[in-house]
Amino acid sequence: MARIERYGPGELAPAYEPGDFILSHRNRPIAGLISLGQKRRFRGADAVYAHWSHCAVIVEPDGTLVEAEALGVVKSPISKYRAKEFHLVRLGPELDAEGRKRAVDYTNSQIGKGFGYLALVGVSIYLLTGLPVRLMRSGHQICSELVMRALQAGGLLADADASLALPADLAKRFDVRP
Repeated sequence: MARIERYGPGELAPAYEPGDFILSHRNRPIAGLISLGQKRRFRGADAVYAHWSHCAVIVEPDGTLVEAEALGVVKSPISKYRAKEFHLVRLGPELDAEGRKRAVDYTNSQIGKGFGYLALVGVSIYLLTGLPVRLMRSGHQICSELVMRALQAGGLLADADASLALPADLAKRFDVRP
């Protein structure tokens, strides 16, 4: 079973295991749209999960992560989240050593690829209408799709639709509450 750890402003985890992931809340225009859309879908008891607007995969023991940003998929230091709150999802034995390797290999293979603006439009249509519209450009992903596909490469979440995934979907799957 996954273990969730909260880190507030000024805090970082003492250690990281590649294949784990983080969820955070950002105050950026795209993050605002994601949060707004998630609030339409995640209501009642599930509304708490709509808090999360970004996620990324840990790819190195020092906390280096890979994330889909507005300019594409990039490698970043975990320290960029030091000033914010983030939650670290430690997958533990749910993701064995071979699964972690596959998840990290997949994630690293996405570095340099574009951000999924079309996917974001498709997810927005899905949130607004309930119609599962999948608009994609090959090699372009949003952050939650990147994390979901990495976990699927590792053998988890086989039943999830990564092309329609949002940070709140990951938060709900692993019960990550702010």
